[in-house]
Amino acid sequence: MGRYSKMAEVHVLAIGNHSMNEDKTLDIGSTVTLIKSNKKIIVDTGSFKDQDRIISSLKDHNLTPEDIDIVILTHLHLDHTVNTHLFKNAQIMCKFRGGDYPGQMHTPSKGNLQRADLSDGNEIAENVFIMHTPGHTEDMISVRVNTDKGSVVIAGDAIPSKEYMSIEKQPNPVLMDVEEFNKSRNKILEVADYIVPGHGDIFKVEKN
Repeated sequence: MGRYSKMAEVHVLAIGNHSMNEDKTLDIGSTVTLIKSNKKIIVDTGSFKDQDRIISSLKDHNLTPEDIDIVILTHLHLDHTVNTHLFKNAQIMCKFRGGDYPGQMHTPSKGNLQRADLSDGNEIAENVFIMHTPGHTEDMISVRVNTDKGSVVIAGDAIPSKEYMSIEKQPNPVLMDVEEFNKSRNKILEVADYIVPGHGDIFKVEKN
């Protein structure tokens, strides 16, 4: 069988949020992104309040949750994973652990689990590649997509929001490995023409 003839497409289905409420609780949910390649892929599944928006946005692409082939979880924090249950026919991929651990693939419809090759640079669908980007968590991965507009990196919380484009913006050292975070941020900035952050809309990378 020949390769898929079109470049991959990236579409944000739900824009994630990360802001403080008046009662000092955190309003939080990840951005949810659709990749159209030879496989239909969702990256991160957001918070419960995004469920209807995800379904509606998929409908705009003539898709339902049952049409999705693969779900990639950039890491396992709850704000990035809550709606995973929607995608009943998908293979659910996550790194699960850092280092050399290869990753996991869950197939909920069959009730099974197996090892997955989520090695750095691995092509999991045509024009869709895994990037290891630890720092926020040890198992953090991002997804690089070759599109007709250039390279799009769906960063997860390797770049939580657009303000992290500035190297002066540093993460909380209590919550993450700052040295690894900065290495991963630089790795993304070297290759990305556009970035989908963990919490926010897609934006263009301004090259110096």
